[in-house]
Amino acid sequence: MTTALDRASIRRILLVQFGGIGDVLLAFPALQSLREAYPHSRITLLVEPRAQGVAQFNPVIDEVVTFAAKDRPTVAGFLRLVADLRARKFDLAIASGRRMVMPLLLRLTGAPWRGGYKANALSFLLTHAVPLQTAQYAAGMYHDLVTPFVDAPARLPQVIVAPDDQAWADEFLASRGLAGAPFVLLHPGSSKVAVQRGIQKTWDPRSWGALARLLLDQGHHVVLAGGPDDDVAIKTIMADLEKHPAAAEHPPVVETAPLGSVPSGIRLVLAYGHTRSLGQFAALVRRARALVAVDSAPMHIGIGTGTPTVGLFGPTDPQKLVPTGTIHQAVHVQDLACRPCLWERRRTTCEAVTCMKSLTLEQVAEATLRVLPPATP
Repeated sequence: MTTALDRASIRRILLVQFGGIGDVLLAFPALQSLREAYPHSRITLLVEPRAQGVAQFNPVIDEVVTFAAKDRPTVAGFLRLVADLRARKFDLAIASGRRMVMPLLLRLTGAPWRGGYKANALSFLLTHAVPLQTAQYAAGMYHDLVTPFVDAPARLPQVIVAPDDQAWADEFLASRGLAGAPFVLLHPGSSKVAVQRGIQKTWDPRSWGALARLLLDQGHHVVLAGGPDDDVAIKTIMADLEKHPAAAEHPPVVETAPLGSVPSGIRLVLAYGHTRSLGQFAALVRRARALVAVDSAPMHIGIGTGTPTVGLFGPTDPQKLVPTGTIHQAVHVQDLACRPCLWERRRTTCEAVTCMKSLTLEQVAEATLRVLPPATP
């Protein structure tokens, strides 16, 4: 097996990441290191269709190819993918994942240099197999894949927001009286795909409403965001807020209004239903003073934009998903013997989900206020 690397020969690079949006974001440092080591190469990213939009946040990616790997693809579909990849004549192909199909796929691409984890019986098909070290921040774990080919150290993911999306966020916030004003962005939901697969990582909507009210009462503007999968949670939060005695003082500003007619004072702004793309949501995150979200793609976007982020954790291990030694905070129930369980001992969450239900308002509020400066009177 050839192991000596001829870097000058590498002009076309493939990185395979068949994870969710968060996994692709966590692979950004690896992509950045590849670009720096091979500045004149063409970098292709192979992902599932649900994650293809993430490429807009990383200018080092030249091309995105999609394949529905998690939908039990047929042999014919797999062979079509192989033919498509072979036609691109990659010099270097790298894949995350521990399944045997990954080194097999790389070998079938025809790439002379192949990197992946030394994690299964087909790892011998790789020219450079690295140990799978899961007990670290996941961005570092994915960066391990490129260490045989680059000299750069691992770093935090970086999300680049397009100017058009930034302009949209500025206009949206200004139309609701928050032009240049600091605010806390709350994103209560997680993907419906995860729920359908038996993975529950959400916090009680009424607790989210209580957190919003607490922040409003302490003088912080609040923006409530969510995607199409978060309809029920958003409606529950808004219904609870509107029943609160202070609702008349802090009503949600939903519709666009002329700048001069927007009432003054602390307010909650509903962004749900107004963000039309992942880019627009990322622009709001970038403008926020802090983001609070569950363990989900929005949390990783917060980290990638550099916005102080509070992640709510239940069944998963925050040490693997939130970088330590940073402004970002992970909140979870301490000394709960059964957690973390997801991906450690289980592939789905239990029915009780005690780890999420036991998270208290006080815990989450304390972590959120810890990353916020005092509100301006």
